[in-house]
Amino acid sequence: MGKLNSNFEQANERIKNINWENNGMDKPSYAFLVTEFIRRGNIFLDFNSKDDNRRAVFNAAEIISFDTPGHIKEECNGVVNTNVDWVTEYLCAFYLEWAYVIDKQIPIALKFHDLYDPIIKLFERGGRISYHHNELVCGKYAWPRNSGAITRELPPQDISDKVLDALDDENIE
Repeated sequence: MGKLNSNFEQANERIKNINWENNGMDKPSYAFLVTEFIRRGNIFLDFNSKDDNRRAVFNAAEIISFDTPGHIKEECNGVVNTNVDWVTEYLCAFYLEWAYVIDKQIPIALKFHDLYDPIIKLFERGGRISYHHNELVCGKYAWPRNSGAITRELPPQDISDKVLDALDDENIE
């Protein structure tokens, strides 16, 4: 296969390569990735809106009022064709749409190019999230659905596989 030359193509390939059957045990890296996803989301949302009533799961392209072409929206919505819950399906579609916005060189998208990386990496590593009783749940951890309360003061986290593997390895019982 040739080199994928757009963010959209790379994102599409990344989603297609996720093994949705791989959703076994809860790992410490999962909570780490969800927290980093929410942290990045809050910084993005702070940049675009001062409203503190916010969801952890959002469509960044919509928030910046980007008019995504219908055929791209359709392609985004059709990528996850397996039995995943709506939260996962939406996040994958939002990630793909954001990759398309990045390809259009929109300054805010370039600034927040890695907005969805932590959550996609969570899926790649076998982690899953869902909403339950107004909380975003991943394994034994939960975050308030209104993620505006989650601190932005946390420093950016290194989400490289090396760091995540070390986090999981040190917690094996």
